Amino acid sequence: MSMGPIKVPLAGRGARPMRVHPHCTRIARAFCSVLLIALATVAIACPADARPGDVRIVYAMPKNPSHEAIYRTLQDKRVLERIRDRVEGIDLPRVLTIRTEGCDGEINASYETSDATLSICYEYLAYIQELGQNIPPAGVSEGLTPANYIVGPFLEVVLHELAHAIFDLKKVPILGREEDAADQIAAYTLLQLGKDEARRVIASVAVMYASEAKEAPTELKDFANEHSLPAQRFYNLMCISYGSDRKSFGDFVEKGYLPAERAELCEEEYRQVKFAYEKLVAPHLRGVRKANRSG
Repeated sequence: MSMGPIKVPLAGRGARPMRVHPHCTRIARAFCSVLLIALATVAIACPADARPGDVRIVYAMPKNPSHEAIYRTLQDKRVLERIRDRVEGIDLPRVLTIRTEGCDGEINASYETSDATLSICYEYLAYIQELGQNIPPAGVSEGLTPANYIVGPFLEVVLHELAHAIFDLKKVPILGREEDAADQIAAYTLLQLGKDEARRVIASVAVMYASEAKEAPTELKDFANEHSLPAQRFYNLMCISYGSDRKSFGDFVEKGYLPAERAELCEEEYRQVKFAYEKLVAPHLRGVRKANRSG
């Protein structure tokens, strides 16, 4: 089912659909599809004899009683286990821990290099849950369900932080800002979903960025942040999506979501991300290496 246009308040005003490497596509689809169950995770599972390459999952008890429902839902749906099953396809040199935890009111997700831990705050999950429960009545909500507003940002943040983990653990060289590179890897992976699913997920993440850009005025010090500003992340996501498939995402330009001047460069931007992924990231995925040897 196709989705109507996304009308975001950040207006401004192509390219041949890119052919994706079949091995990379297969892994990206398998990894993402398992997360599309919506936010969920399961009880604590920490093997005592963890070895390099293992993935530990931890469901920390929430500090805030209002997050207990999210905690239980995560347990019931076994999301962290499902993430672990896919992440174990990455050839890691040390144990990676993936945990959900209370963050004392901070809406965040992060990767810590000192102990190779990917953390997702219950506050962040509550934030995207609220986003899904307060869909604007028109415009950005066209074709999207409350579940889309939860699943899309959840998928994106997990992939973003996993990109940081791969950069760190596999010593992947990065030219430019690491946060931008993680955004690109996350977006590229999401785009390997089926066309309709990719459209819905990309749209929901774009709406989140647009909402964040509206909520807080930009101050000079914001430009010093290691992350791009929400408006920049919005346009970067629009561009890589349009560059991946001009037909499927053509209305991003037609409706003024993506400036035409930027759109002219988007196919090349997508090609650059695809090339970097295949050269620098894919070789560390066990399934890709095996497929390449057999091919």
